[in-house]
Amino acid sequence: MLTGFEKRNFDSQNIQSLPKCFGLFLIVAINLVLSSKSFANRSLGLADWRRTEDYFEVCQNLKKIVIKNAYEVDCFTNYHHFNSSAVSQYYKESNARGKYIEIAAFNLWHPGSGVSQYKDYEIIAKIMNGYDLVAAMELLPVISNDEDNNERVAKFIKEASEEIEVLESKGTDPQKLKELKEKVRKAGDLYRDPGYLRVLNELRKIDPSWSLVLAPSGEAADENYTQELVGFYYRASHVKPIVNEHCEKFKKKSHGTSYACYPKLTKSWYGESIRQVFSRRPFLGSFQAGRFDFSILTSHIVFNTPVDEGGMERVLKPSFGISDYKELGTGANKANFARLAEMKVILGMMNKIREESKEKDIIFLGDTNLESSNEQWSTLLKSFPGGKLYVDEPTTLSPKRFLADGQETQGVASDYDHIVLDESETSECLKSNGQLSARVGSFLKGNIRKIIDKDYRYRVRGTNNVDYSQERVRKKKLSDYTKKLKNTFTIKRDSIEVEENNIEEEVEDFDSKVFKQQLEDDSYYRYFREVVSDHFPIYFSCKG
Repeated sequence: MLTGFEKRNFDSQNIQSLPKCFGLFLIVAINLVLSSKSFANRSLGLADWRRTEDYFEVCQNLKKIVIKNAYEVDCFTNYHHFNSSAVSQYYKESNARGKYIEIAAFNLWHPGSGVSQYKDYEIIAKIMNGYDLVAAMELLPVISNDEDNNERVAKFIKEASEEIEVLESKGTDPQKLKELKEKVRKAGDLYRDPGYLRVLNELRKIDPSWSLVLAPSGEAADENYTQELVGFYYRASHVKPIVNEHCEKFKKKSHGTSYACYPKLTKSWYGESIRQVFSRRPFLGSFQAGRFDFSILTSHIVFNTPVDEGGMERVLKPSFGISDYKELGTGANKANFARLAEMKVILGMMNKIREESKEKDIIFLGDTNLESSNEQWSTLLKSFPGGKLYVDEPTTLSPKRFLADGQETQGVASDYDHIVLDESETSECLKSNGQLSARVGSFLKGNIRKIIDKDYRYRVRGTNNVDYSQERVRKKKLSDYTKKLKNTFTIKRDSIEVEENNIEEEVEDFDSKVFKQQLEDDSYYRYFREVVSDHFPIYFSCKG
């Protein structure tokens, strides 16, 4: 059987080198496979593996170039683990026993990308530090110019390091050796951190036990779309990852300890081949806090409807056994049938994992892109008997001040973020009245709102007028951003040079999106999205 690496190199030239009769037979056989329905799943599997290889290389580069000896990093093909030795340093079960932990989900809206480049990671970390485990969504690798920069930096360091090895082995030209080592050191500083790592860096400034178990690859509804990652940030002094039975069952040689994985999506396990249902696969992990151990499945459910021919049947057949969303009835429509399909399969997977595992505490936390009022939830939850849906208040930000009817939005929109669990299995998370206390961590109020407004508010609250007492704050932010752009370097032509930026235009964009648009009704609350996210965290408490 060909490995993933070998398949890529088995091209037409290889076929032509075979005996003629066998080559013709192989071409016919390949064409038959290409035309079969199962090929879509095989193609998805190969694409998944290729992405995993690419992200593994990124993890290795981060480990060698950026993190170095600051903390331990484990790069595997089932997850990447940042600050992996923190549990051995900080966790004590006796201290965790009997204490409450806060478990949260937080859609961070593409930290590190060009569309969300004005995030304040210090504020994000302050929000997340209010919890002990955060299932984070919409995380991104470096993309666009940052990705190009990192590729050049990694190439430069690799070539310079090889030259250093040659010089050291020969014991010649000590001056050149010294210069090369200095260039490698400086080049390492140019490697740009992905947003998920910037979040972790800020968290560790508050509490060095913060760690991250990250999905092994990004995924998207289309190969041309931005690939998203999900991951679990956890405070290792309170929570530790443990072996997940499902992940252990399907463990491979390239995997690390089975703390987390993408669940098996094959017919041999689930009874239906379900990979094609998902734009972004859910991510599964297990943790323990004191006596409480549990598994979490997190996902950012697809928003857009498949537009390709046959897309509707592709996702509805394995999930509901139907070909048209109209068969689902009230609550299903052309815009949301793919969301319903993903959620249906996730809940079915949760039930199957629960049936096959000693661990019965399995919790869904994520951005479902479905309102709690949707009539289909009652049907969906049947796939996870005993499961209940939590959070029915708004969890997403509205940038607008007013709705079409003139009513004030108060900065909130939809309730897309939800928790699903079975209270009978997860009693550690129930209050004395037997209820789960699921809450929304809105940053439009309280201390976090004060912190954001202190550094970013430009208008008089409740009005569209400039607060001139904040003008000094605005000018300081613009000045700092200008300095940052002027001091952004990259590798060009094997030398370190200032990156070419249209500084005036970029500073104006920052000023507009973060400050000036606060004065317009249609973008009244936009600065909260630019600085933090367009989602609020949701959370609940459990006793260890």
